Amino acid sequence: MDLGATRHLLPVMRLLAVISLGTFPIANLVLVSPASAAEVRRVLILYESESTLFAAREIALGLQQQINQGNSTAIELYSEYLDMVRFQDTGHEDRIATFLAAKYENMQFDAIVAIGPGALLFALGRLEWIPDRIPIVAGAVSQVTFDDIQNTSRIYGILNSFDVQETVDLAARLHPEAKRLVVLTGSSEFDHRWRDTAKSKLGATYAGMTVSHLSDLSLEDFKVAVSELPNDSLLLVLTVFTDADGRKFVPRDAAAEIIPLASVPTYGVYDSFVGTGIVGGQMETFVGIGKDVGKLVEGLIQGQRPSEHLKLSSAKPVLDWRQVERWNIDQALLPDDALLENYEPSLWERYRWQIVIGLAIILLQSATILALVLLERWRRRTSKELSLERLQLAHMSRVSQLGQLSGSIAHELNQPLTSILTNVEAGLRMLDRKAAKPEDIRGILEDIASADKHATESVKGLRQLFLNKDVSCKPVNLNAAVTETLKLAKSELAARQTSASFSSTANKLTVRANFSQLQQITLNLVLNASEAVSHLPPSRRRIDIRTGHTPDGQSFLAVSDCGAGMTREMQETAFEPFVSQRSDGMGLGLPICRSIAQAHGGTLEFDRTREIGVRIVLTLPEMKGE
Repeated sequence: MDLGATRHLLPVMRLLAVISLGTFPIANLVLVSPASAAEVRRVLILYESESTLFAAREIALGLQQQINQGNSTAIELYSEYLDMVRFQDTGHEDRIATFLAAKYENMQFDAIVAIGPGALLFALGRLEWIPDRIPIVAGAVSQVTFDDIQNTSRIYGILNSFDVQETVDLAARLHPEAKRLVVLTGSSEFDHRWRDTAKSKLGATYAGMTVSHLSDLSLEDFKVAVSELPNDSLLLVLTVFTDADGRKFVPRDAAAEIIPLASVPTYGVYDSFVGTGIVGGQMETFVGIGKDVGKLVEGLIQGQRPSEHLKLSSAKPVLDWRQVERWNIDQALLPDDALLENYEPSLWERYRWQIVIGLAIILLQSATILALVLLERWRRRTSKELSLERLQLAHMSRVSQLGQLSGSIAHELNQPLTSILTNVEAGLRMLDRKAAKPEDIRGILEDIASADKHATESVKGLRQLFLNKDVSCKPVNLNAAVTETLKLAKSELAARQTSASFSSTANKLTVRANFSQLQQITLNLVLNASEAVSHLPPSRRRIDIRTGHTPDGQSFLAVSDCGAGMTREMQETAFEPFVSQRSDGMGLGLPICRSIAQAHGGTLEFDRTREIGVRIVLTLPEMKGE
């Protein structure tokens, strides 16, 4: 092959080469993994550009990442940077070829990697000391590079397109309102080749936009021109190696000065331009190019020859998220496979599941709290309703007791009324006889007053017992409650020919209770006891009432009789509603009394150790210090 005939084509072939910038030193030797000398595989990597360029750094990074993660044998990577873009004379290539031949005189390589078309041609024409059987892997090259190479049997490569049409298609998709496309290129021969390529690919109109070109201006004139573009325009920046003043640039550096001043969205074909202000483009990432090359190298070293010598690189839409937001691009228009650079996910995107779980926990907790609040309200309402119903039942029970006491009540009231009537009649007779003496009249009036007080106390006691109102508890002397109750039941017990004795081990037993409800319990127990002894002769009808302290410090009221007693089964069912030992009983007295006792924090139970008759005990917490 006549390399001299093809050397004049280098500018054309470099049109589709890696054009980029950056500064990052790369070591000439990378030892991937230790191995014995017999197992070592060596790869020589030739970069067309210098080592400080961004593209070279990214390709090297991708290549090393790929080999580091998947190689099964030890591979040594040797990197050489030819710097052919800045030094294009043949003497420079001669000096490098001589230097490399001397440097690697005693070393054998298993593969040669050429990054860029110049590096590929250099490997084919200048490395005579490399046997023809050693495969060459090319990267960052286009199909144009291979059109003038006659023998490509030993070459395997990753073809790159840097397709301006696909990039403009992407721009038109993201900006459907755009009417103009402006293509910017510099003044060097390479820049002119890009301009000619763009003209041939895009024509006068493309994707519904009128295409115009901005070329051969100074850097300052470029800045002014892009800042004055109409609002319905898009800008496509290719390369500026040289401006009209003859100043030379790395294309990314020039783009970084021009693009931020553009008044319209800007696109490019090079991955290295992302971050200079372009929105994006259809690009092969340089890291991706390096990885693709690394995969080929791994396969060739392991003896795997691909069926296709040349493979297209995987280009995809690359977008700078900051520019997407700057130009208010509708996110619904973004391609699904787009690679978003500089993308900062929202808190929702970062912590979606944590937020969902947190919200679920908060909702569950809130629901639980709400349920507890509603349950508490329901409990209070139910408790209030139960209290009212219990109060009503208690009142009904007292009314029922009123029926039982009606005879004794009439007797209690009849005595003072009769006494009053008798005294009045005696006084009238004395007045009729005109024999009334002041002291006699005074005695009569004192008897009337005494009888009236007796009647008043009886009525007051009945009214207190049968008053229906909300339960209010206050300190009450249990002994006083029993005494007042026995006064009410005195006539009834007399009518039943039943004697009742009351004794207490303490002069005063103070409990917090409702006085009328204590009377109700006492009256119910006394009447039940009198009923239990009704079958006995009058001389044996006795009831014993006692109050005092329990061993655990509570106050108690016990009512005992000497009747027939109750079986264990009868005692267990006695507190159930509507269960009565009497044929005319309602079966509500004891259940209501126990309910009242429990509402006061006490108990009402049968004394099961009692062998004769029945003994029932009311216990209530005593108030200390009262």
